[in-house]
Amino acid sequence: MAELTWSGKQRIDATATLASQQYYFNTIAHYPSTPYTASTTEKTWSNRLILGDKAQVLPLLLTEFRGAINLIYIDPPFMTGRIFYHSDGTRIAYRDTWQSRLDGYLQWLYETLILLHALLASNGSLYLHLDWRTAHYARVLLDEVFATGVNDEGAGFKNEIIWHYQSGGRAKRYYARKHDTIFLYTKSAQYCFHPERVGEKRGTQRRNHMRREIDADGHVTWTIRSAGRVYTYDENSLLTLSDVWSDIHHLHQKDPERSGYATQKPEALLERIILASSEEHDLVLDCFCGSGVTPLVAERLGRRWLAVDQSELAIATTVQRLQSLEQHQAFMMQKVVPYAFS
Repeated sequence: MAELTWSGKQRIDATATLASQQYYFNTIAHYPSTPYTASTTEKTWSNRLILGDKAQVLPLLLTEFRGAINLIYIDPPFMTGRIFYHSDGTRIAYRDTWQSRLDGYLQWLYETLILLHALLASNGSLYLHLDWRTAHYARVLLDEVFATGVNDEGAGFKNEIIWHYQSGGRAKRYYARKHDTIFLYTKSAQYCFHPERVGEKRGTQRRNHMRREIDADGHVTWTIRSAGRVYTYDENSLLTLSDVWSDIHHLHQKDPERSGYATQKPEALLERIILASSEEHDLVLDCFCGSGVTPLVAERLGRRWLAVDQSELAIATTVQRLQSLEQHQAFMMQKVVPYAFS
């Protein structure tokens, strides 16, 4: 196996309990304000929105959820070298500066992936969303992390998804950069995947060399001959979605989904991922929840969720968006705090 190295590379032990000995989750609010009462025989689940750095949060989550997360989606900082603000121009959403140190960024991402892999269920999937700056490094990191201690030949890389969009500037000295990369990795060969939930209809417009036939009612069927046999497909039959997604667009400035949070992703993107790679009531984790799109969509689709961010603005934005739903399951807001040792 090829391995990526950098100055100061260090693999962390995902079984270590140091963080759980120094920090704890302090519950600071319930939504609704009165939490549901648990029966004496069954503990009522409550979704969790957590304010804290993933370096403390993920080890704490391991004490409760090791090997239990069905789906992880993360949209971490891209190493842009920028500070991102709320649309009001006064509040910082998050910093993505890194002092131009690639080795520091890689160590930070490497540690994150090790902990996320430990949290992932044996049939779980992880989606990592980046762009041209560091995606090529991240794939090598993922290959290393997902190969560690795994005997299942079906574990690891499944897809490099290209999310192509039209927004953004036009380059003059290179081809315009118009896509993000989303890697899909699984912990084993037994993972949840439902292409039929996100496939598109074949439709009536010609896509390739198949022959189109129209009946008296105007209904379209497509036929193709292969190896001496004729295959027929209805216009309403579903096509398996490809790894190039060009039908989901960036949010324009006046899009009603806009929350004002920088680098907000469209709900349609997360809806596709959650529908394809999880079942109802499965547990979804996003430890860089930002504008709150992952817990929002998970809530709408009947999944349980854990959402984390170190930005108070991100947490406040997520609470506001969740409360705007006509109905939502109970969730609590928690904050990572250190133990006060005497």
